[in-house]
Amino acid sequence: MKIGLLSVQNHNYGSILQAYALQTVLMEQGNDVAIIRYKKTNLLKQASRLLYYPLLRATVRMKWKTIYCKTFQKQVYHTILASREKAFSDFVEQNMQFSQVYKGRDALVKGVENYDAFVLGSDQVWNPMNLGGDFFTMTFIPDSVKKVTYAPSFGVSEIPKNQQAKTAAYLTRIDHISVREKDGARIVKELTGRDVPTVVDPTILLDRSVWDSKTTERLVKEPYIFCYFISTNPAYRTFAKRLAEKTGLKLVAIPHVDEYVKADSGFGDMVPQGIGPLESVNLIRNAAYVCTDSFHGSVFSTLYHRHFFTFSRYAKEGGDSTNSRLYSFLEMIGLEDRLTDPQAEIDLHEINFANADGRLAQMREQSENYLKAALKGECI
Repeated sequence: MKIGLLSVQNHNYGSILQAYALQTVLMEQGNDVAIIRYKKTNLLKQASRLLYYPLLRATVRMKWKTIYCKTFQKQVYHTILASREKAFSDFVEQNMQFSQVYKGRDALVKGVENYDAFVLGSDQVWNPMNLGGDFFTMTFIPDSVKKVTYAPSFGVSEIPKNQQAKTAAYLTRIDHISVREKDGARIVKELTGRDVPTVVDPTILLDRSVWDSKTTERLVKEPYIFCYFISTNPAYRTFAKRLAEKTGLKLVAIPHVDEYVKADSGFGDMVPQGIGPLESVNLIRNAAYVCTDSFHGSVFSTLYHRHFFTFSRYAKEGGDSTNSRLYSFLEMIGLEDRLTDPQAEIDLHEINFANADGRLAQMREQSENYLKAALKGECI
């Protein structure tokens, strides 16, 4: 079967890892899979999307990091950001398969004819900030072509009222829906009346032996604490420093992940260069401890049985908070206690991963069955 995969292609660790994982799983099932490349040409429509404040803020942060570092933090740009960007580009070129670039809506609609089915997944493709792009809604695909979703996330616990009707309309057209967290299943139920399954993130669906084969050699030889923070909260860095003092281990950090973070300047005993997607997995796999506010940081820490401390990425009351997927994951595997208050005393008791492994194995099997059945057009 020839499948068009709709997925986030940003040079973000979680986004690239999940896209690679889902494409690999689909190809292992015997499919010909291409990640769809679409270049929007309606500049006025795209500009109007920035009226949605969370998207405007995210766009400004992303652009500002590069501009600011090129101008005022040249060493950070050249030693960290540029080498990281090259590592991402090399990984994408060497490990992922893409379609031709469809320029404009007409070309995209015409390109549908080349595929037997489309799979949407995963990451925050249904985040309200993406609605205006009208790509992850799958509305360009006719009713006659199979449309399947695998573990998409809304990223939020509620859909803005002014988007609910449009969201319900595009969800109704999709043949088979699965989501990544309970909040997503609830949203689909409230908007469409459909009960949909919750499946594991593609990085979990892909057998760990694949990750092992690509992360064989340790990047850091001595024992260390790996710090992978996306938010700007300095309290998380302070917690990591306290952990280093308690254990006597050095801190290895990936700074300025989504934006330039003042608290990252001078943070970490070691700041490796050229850390792409696989290198980030390597650093988690071989760490003695992991401190993170990342969903995928928590996922890989669980897969590799690392002693990890997870922090909320957003304030709970934030309207654009994406905490729900992290909370859902920890609840799903029975490790809610890994959600850490940065002000709390550091507890180094061993983590029992046996229960989490059992739950993940069961959900992985259910998720694989869903994906195979959906592509065959069978009832789930």
